[in-house]
Amino acid sequence: MRALQPGVRVLPFDLFRTLRVSRVRDDGGRDLNFIQESKDHDADFAVILPEALQPGKDYKLTVEYGGGDAMRDSGGGNYILLPRSTWYPNNPQTSFGDRATFSMTFRYPKGHMLVGVGAPTEAETREGDITVTKWSSGQTELAVAGFNYGRFKKKNLMDKDSGYDIEFYANTEVPDELKRIQMNIERAEAAGIQTMTTLGSISTTKMADSAIADAQNATRLYNAYFGKLPYTRIAMSQQPAGNFGQAWPTLVYMPYTAFMDTTQRTQLMGVQGGTNSFWKYVGAHEVAHQWWGHIVGWKSYRDQWMSEGFAEFSTSLYAFYIRRDINKFIDFWEEQRQQITTATQRTEGKKPYTVGAVTQGWRLNSGKTGSTYQNLAYPKGAYILHMIRMMMFDNKTGDDQFREMMKDFIQSHYNKDVSTEDFKRVVEKHMTQTMNLRGDGRMDWFFDQWVYGTEMPSYRFEYQINGDTLLGRITQSGVSDNFKMLVPVYADFGNGWYQLGRATITGNATVELGQIKLPMAPKRAALAALKDVLAAEIKDVKK
Repeated sequence: MRALQPGVRVLPFDLFRTLRVSRVRDDGGRDLNFIQESKDHDADFAVILPEALQPGKDYKLTVEYGGGDAMRDSGGGNYILLPRSTWYPNNPQTSFGDRATFSMTFRYPKGHMLVGVGAPTEAETREGDITVTKWSSGQTELAVAGFNYGRFKKKNLMDKDSGYDIEFYANTEVPDELKRIQMNIERAEAAGIQTMTTLGSISTTKMADSAIADAQNATRLYNAYFGKLPYTRIAMSQQPAGNFGQAWPTLVYMPYTAFMDTTQRTQLMGVQGGTNSFWKYVGAHEVAHQWWGHIVGWKSYRDQWMSEGFAEFSTSLYAFYIRRDINKFIDFWEEQRQQITTATQRTEGKKPYTVGAVTQGWRLNSGKTGSTYQNLAYPKGAYILHMIRMMMFDNKTGDDQFREMMKDFIQSHYNKDVSTEDFKRVVEKHMTQTMNLRGDGRMDWFFDQWVYGTEMPSYRFEYQINGDTLLGRITQSGVSDNFKMLVPVYADFGNGWYQLGRATITGNATVELGQIKLPMAPKRAALAALKDVLAAEIKDVKK
């Protein structure tokens, strides 16, 4: 570690409360005093140095520690690492741990498998009944280190297009929570009750090809939009937690329920839970965190919306290019809009966008607002980037300018924590002339409204089609007098939506489009047909 501030003698670390420190030494082998009270009291760990740190000087500490309860046995060879980022002494002064190179040696019983971040540095060896593996991040600094462990079946594919080795790890048996359900089904059927389920035949290893294909397609697509990762591999690994996914550098923890088919999930969770779109895109979302969260982090909780929002936005690209269905893309954004604008029991009856700005982060959650953070930061963060993309879109060059901007954002902030204002500056660097609504070369108008604000417009598009001529008027409502927006108009000539142009509207006002001469008679017209603008409501009314 390198000292950054003078006069510091006490160094605090994040360490899981059940992991007990037994010894701390400096680079000269001297024993150092440390603080760590009982795990049931104040278990915070800190090292007391004999003299104050000198800024710019490197220091080395060796911490010996151990303990139980950090790894939970979920049965059937399924294990879960509970302290994902604090199984080793970590720096509490940053939002997502230190960025550092990691060199790790693991020892565990034979018959099991471990997959870590980075890459193996040599073939595994044996020490009696113990397997020894060594992993390293090489020269690439990582924000966090982690591993997954269990009785896995492995499959991998070297993707020459993306340059990554795509790996898949699934447990050979299901965890105990699912085994108990299977046993209850067996008892019921033995008693003559027809359960009409197929849960007894679940095998998550059968989903290897599907999981690898998801990761392969996602990495190819994200490479094209955001630039190539510095890693050599991506591992999709099963975890016994069934309700969430998580991504560490090179290592994705997938809920075991994602490796079940839709029929089995529906039997297990009901129609709403089993068919939720979360399962369609959890792999693509978590792979996107290799870029958003790891290659580019966040400076504070006020900036974390970019990590989750940009990963969710990346998923929309997956829906568009990989699913190859424009309706799935439109449905994806409608689901995001519904999350932002709909009051639910989960948000204590509050419409999420009214609670606060995305920059409030986890402070959006409270006893009066429920889990608003999840229902706002993720979807609205995604929508913010989606609106920027659609404002930059050009019928001739497509997403070229947007891709250039996103790659610049990654390259200029490579392996750094960024702020919302850092992103705003990159947008301003690449903004098109049509985005310069205030004529000052800045995007304050957009960020003040959508990132730092809580307003939500509504639109009404009234139009007529007279042969090859379109006449229309657009009304914007429900906003303040200074609210500005670029609103695109589309026509469908029989081959899908084509953008005709954009109208600039300020405040609660109506804009007349006049007579627009078209190359041929359109079948229909629409405002923001690709969900280009986040709105409480958009009505297209053909006269």
